[in-house]
Amino acid sequence: MTTQNAELISQLNTLLRLTAHEAATARARVSQATTDATRKELLENARNCDLRADALRQAVRDLGGAPDALGVALGKAAAAAKLPLEQTLPITEALLSDLALEHQLFDRARFVKVLAADADAPELVALAERLENAHGNTIQWLFTVLSETALRGPAALAPTAMQSVATTARTAATFAGSATAIGVNKAFATANSLTEKVQETTTQAVTSRVGRLAGLATSAKRIARVGRDATLAETEKQAGRELGKDKAAAVRHVREQLGAVSASELPIRGFDNLAAKDAASRIGRVQSADEVRVVLAYEQANKNRQAVVDAANKRTRELAQEFVDR
Repeated sequence: MTTQNAELISQLNTLLRLTAHEAATARARVSQATTDATRKELLENARNCDLRADALRQAVRDLGGAPDALGVALGKAAAAAKLPLEQTLPITEALLSDLALEHQLFDRARFVKVLAADADAPELVALAERLENAHGNTIQWLFTVLSETALRGPAALAPTAMQSVATTARTAATFAGSATAIGVNKAFATANSLTEKVQETTTQAVTSRVGRLAGLATSAKRIARVGRDATLAETEKQAGRELGKDKAAAVRHVREQLGAVSASELPIRGFDNLAAKDAASRIGRVQSADEVRVVLAYEQANKNRQAVVDAANKRTRELAQEFVDR
């Protein structure tokens, strides 16, 4: 066996191991898909991974080598070990991990293409180009999903319950570091909880002010179905008076995520009076992901028309894609 062949076999077997990891990850992500289209994409990607793995095994055999069965098993085991660990991290970290895997596959495929060209093996060059294109497309898709998450829009993949908790904990810790002066451990930071936890502060006066706002948030939770919108609006006003614009904005963020805004606050004038087709069309012209998110939350909290929800999801994907393409 030539030195060239030995290096090619080594790289192809590494790609085989990483592809097994990729396939296992894609199948695990299916449960986090937010739409049928995304579920189909993930399942198709997993099947394509299997086809690429078959092609890699055959390429290794054609070079006189043996496919690395142990490596494949280790690749699957690596994916199985990674997934429980991800539950302690925000979903953005899980997506970045998936991106890192795809970049490794993409870069190794390019390297194999160079090796194959040097070895005058056109069939391997073609295989490497197929792999390069496939992983390039997956990188694009994952970065779009990551961008959707960054824009706080409806993303293709939803966090698990544990990942939501991890995100909330990180947000709280970050806010605590920047709000030491007022001793707040958590801002009005998530739609999952309106209950405020207040740190002990250095002065009784600050504790009193923050405590009153925490009480308002707690009461808002108790009457979430009756007068929720009005209570949250009052909470936002009082936060602005007593703690400043930043804290009022945090409460407003909660209102927006819950859809607890009035129709007059929506970026689309007369939204309540629009038929589903017209509302969907107007959403397609909204230029801000934040505004799409507000409209979506409002729609889901009120009429919840599927055509309108689908239009909001589509528009968020388009806006995220614009960021990716810059």
